[in-house]
Amino acid sequence: MKTHFHPRSRSGFTLIELLVVMSIIMVLAALSLTAISLVNKRSRELVSLTCVRDLDMALNAYRDTYNHFPSVGDQDQMTADGKAGAELLTILLGKEDPSGTMQNPKGIVFLTTKIADNKNKGGLVYSGNQVEGMFDAWGHPLNLEFDNDLDNEIADPTKPGGIVRQKNVIVWSLGADGKLGGNDEVKSW
Repeated sequence: MKTHFHPRSRSGFTLIELLVVMSIIMVLAALSLTAISLVNKRSRELVSLTCVRDLDMALNAYRDTYNHFPSVGDQDQMTADGKAGAELLTILLGKEDPSGTMQNPKGIVFLTTKIADNKNKGGLVYSGNQVEGMFDAWGHPLNLEFDNDLDNEIADPTKPGGIVRQKNVIVWSLGADGKLGGNDEVKSW
């Protein structure tokens, strides 16, 4: 009588097989996290670019209508927050107090943009019924510079010695690092 040898059937995975599967899962997870990070970065850049362009277009539309920019603050350069920035945005939104001297007497809404519930989402932020400011997607206020000497040249704040030509106003975001010169600024020019 012949006996048949039946190899013992294996149940489960070997240690090597488990390590290979775990390594593959870790590599896929790392690739996914990198992709998600890039998508989030690009999303913030697009939100900031939209805000920068919306403010730039609103300022130029105001200038085309009234032949000058709104008069707020006392400098060529400002940010879209604080007292002067909130006043500028209120004018562009057509929400000035009619009891005072109005700079937008027609009440035209020049600025239509994203409204955010906090600074870090980017857009126009209100504090109660009052405009607080306009911010990029990293929570920094947008920056503006006007060509007050009307020579169609503005010093480029992102490049030392650089000049932005054929613009009456420029708007920019400092980018993710919140500093000039990080090469991550979002600009209207």
